Amino acid sequence: MNVMTRSQTLRPPLPSLRVWVILAFLLSGASAWAEDKRITAEGELEIILPAELRGVPIINPHVDFLIDVGADGTLFDAMPTAANHRDLLSAAIAAVNKVTFTPAIEDGAPVRSRDSIRIHFYDPEQRAWRQGSGQLPFGGTPSDAAKNRIYATSAQNFVYELSERDELDSPITKRQSTRRIYASQEGVKTEGECLVEFYIDPNGRARFPTALESDSDDVAISAALTLLETRFNPPRRNGHPTYVKIQQRFRFE
Repeated sequence: MNVMTRSQTLRPPLPSLRVWVILAFLLSGASAWAEDKRITAEGELEIILPAELRGVPIINPHVDFLIDVGADGTLFDAMPTAANHRDLLSAAIAAVNKVTFTPAIEDGAPVRSRDSIRIHFYDPEQRAWRQGSGQLPFGGTPSDAAKNRIYATSAQNFVYELSERDELDSPITKRQSTRRIYASQEGVKTEGECLVEFYIDPNGRARFPTALESDSDDVAISAALTLLETRFNPPRRNGHPTYVKIQQRFRFE
């Protein structure tokens, strides 16, 4: 599919705060992990299993996330990285967006940081049974039994996880891209190269970009802004949603 490309040159002032915070890690190669104190979370990290999955023999149902939290505790991004059943994703995403985060501390000051978090699930009927309610957990209908057999014999097909590019059903291609150029100084042209590593999520969006090398901050910001305006074909493996990590080199001249 042909790539739609436009070009736009930006001048000061700086990009909006919302854009800036998503991409701040690109500027200096700063560590994604705080040394003194990691991000902490308050809220519901264990939630009720979706009704349609109750009775399915999922061991320790959970969804893992990569999160990006600002120095003021703002959750800038949260991307699912692993789940032992893909139908857990929507409930887990809703849950993590309700969590209150305390930022990481480095050298005594709050800092923006990346970390991981896990949302656990539980079946209230099973928990009640274990606590002596006397009510048997899980369903007992023929449809429940069939659902259990399907999952038990093909559990791997329901897992959500990172895929390698050669595992995808089709190669990653750009669907649309808007070339964005940032210049911090009036009259100074942004030129140079930047190598960026990032994820492509199941919707084809670039997530968690990190500049591995860059000729200047302006080049890194330009690459990051361009990625924000880029859409890829949604990655699929065996017909199911997945995500992939790639590297891309940008050149501005």
